[in-house]
Amino acid sequence: MSSTAFIVERYVCPTIGAILSNLAFAAPIKSLQAAVKAGKLAGLNPTPWAFMLGNTVGWLAYSFITGDLFVFFANVFGVLISIYLNIGAMKLQYYEEVRKASSSIQLIDNKGREKNTQQDDSEEDGNQAAADGTQENNTNKRNQDLRSFTSHEIKVLCIVVIWILILSMTSLTSTSKDRMENVVGIAVNINLALFYGAPLSTISTVFRTKTSSSIHFWTMIMNTSNAFFWCVYAFAVVDYYILIPNGIGFTFGIVQAVLYSTFPHDNADISVDGAQQFLGNGDEREPESQII
Repeated sequence: MSSTAFIVERYVCPTIGAILSNLAFAAPIKSLQAAVKAGKLAGLNPTPWAFMLGNTVGWLAYSFITGDLFVFFANVFGVLISIYLNIGAMKLQYYEEVRKASSSIQLIDNKGREKNTQQDDSEEDGNQAAADGTQENNTNKRNQDLRSFTSHEIKVLCIVVIWILILSMTSLTSTSKDRMENVVGIAVNINLALFYGAPLSTISTVFRTKTSSSIHFWTMIMNTSNAFFWCVYAFAVVDYYILIPNGIGFTFGIVQAVLYSTFPHDNADISVDGAQQFLGNGDEREPESQII
């Protein structure tokens, strides 16, 4: 192998891959900001962000074990970004639940007021007391309807607990470095297997709706290019834990690119409401998965 090819495979490709990884991790930020601007998740699916957190934490641990700085810099910022995305999704889910419960209670209150206005004036005091009691009961019911945890919070907590257990068992026990590498490498690939549900779901949606609007173009481009560069690097260092998931990711990227060019697509509009003051702003599109 020539020195030029060695430098390209061992340094240039993983450097480009690390840059693209961080750009791909950041791609859903605008989607979240758009959802925040609208005050609802709408068609935005935050589940991949929970697996993104596990994915980046797993690869970060893998980089500590193997001493691979390229893998480290490809994921360290991804951990921070995934935390931001997941917090935003959890806030939006809670906001939606509060708004839904409030709307339901408001409807009941309006019906109660209409009924009270039809009563005789002589019963005004009694009606007011009954209305106050009904309002208090409705408030209590709304508080009872609100869950302690949103569905996304449960997903994130499960991912975090699983990785805490995995890393604790590998680092706090008398385990060899090779065994730690194997355990974490297998675990992060299992995490990725679940993570692949995002592009698979998107591909299924395209075939079902006959439109490719659910494919985030720039995320698709970055993910596919990113997977290609990591595949080259994985071949150079002979690391199958990096090669296998990125090879599959590259294949998914090519499939999505073909679908994007085959089926029509347009920009999804998202409405704006009072939740703009709740969090922020941006524009919306369903997120895709990121490999490493």
